[in-house]
This record gives sequence, structure tokens and C-alpha cells, in this order.
Amino acid sequence: MEELRLGDQLIRYDREATVAAYRVLSSSCTERCRCNSCRNFAMQRETVYPVAFLAILDRLGIDRNRENDVHVIGPLVDGMYPYAGWFYMVGELVEKGERLAEVAESFQCFFRGVGGSHAGSKAWCGKSVLALEFMTKVPWLCPGDPWA
Repeated sequence: MEELRLGDQLIRYDREATVAAYRVLSSSCTERCRCNSCRNFAMQRETVYPVAFLAILDRLGIDRNRENDVHVIGPLVDGMYPYAGWFYMVGELVEKGERLAEVAESFQCFFRGVGGSHAGSKAWCGKSVLALEFMTKVPWLCPGDPWA
């Protein structure tokens, strides 16, 4: 396992095991769910993630097109909706930390332990699993109400 420090958190991760798990997953949550919130995010996936976050995903072996969860977390502010979501990966927390890491302007993330049995797919069963959670703001481009 390799180590990565992000903000005040330190993790150990297994890139190859994470890559193998993502090969088993057929789609992301935004492709399985057809709610307006997920559709809006999926429409903008190519521009939502900052380059620094994409580099972290690549280093960890996470498929950037396979979010495990994405959702609106609050009301419209200055034309943008706050979103949160996460990606799973094989790894463990070494130092839990107390703060979100600011990866880019208006884009924060942190790690949380979830355990393989709680990750919702056989791809993660029996593994030590972390969620790499993120928060950002996304404009509303999808027709319809975000809560529908």
C-alpha cells in the first residue's frame, strides 16, 4: 500500500485493488439515477472536477466517471447549487484529520472510512474501503426543478 496526505488526513491506499473494483462497476450513480439533480451533475461532469482533484483520483485508481453518490445539499446561492458526493476506494485512514482539504476554489474533499460491506456493490466486499467525499458548487443547466 502507498500513502497519501491530503490536508490533515493521511491514508494508505491500494491503487491496483481500486482499479480492479472499478472494472466490476458498470455505471455511476448519476447514470443509474434519473433524478434532475443527478442529470444536472452528469451533464457537467467534464467541467465540475478541478485538475488537482482529477490528479488525486488518478493517483488513487478511481474512475472519475463512476461516482458512487452525488446529490444537491442546499438551496441555490448566486446561481449555483451546492453538491456533495463520493467515490469509493480500497484503503484505510491512518490519520483521521479534522478539516476538509481545499483542492481548488469552491472544491473541498476528505476521506471517510466506510467498510466494504457498506459500499453497496460486490466490487468492494471484503475490502477495507474509504470514501473520498467532495463538495462543490454547480450551475443548474438541466430542465426542471432540482428537487424533482
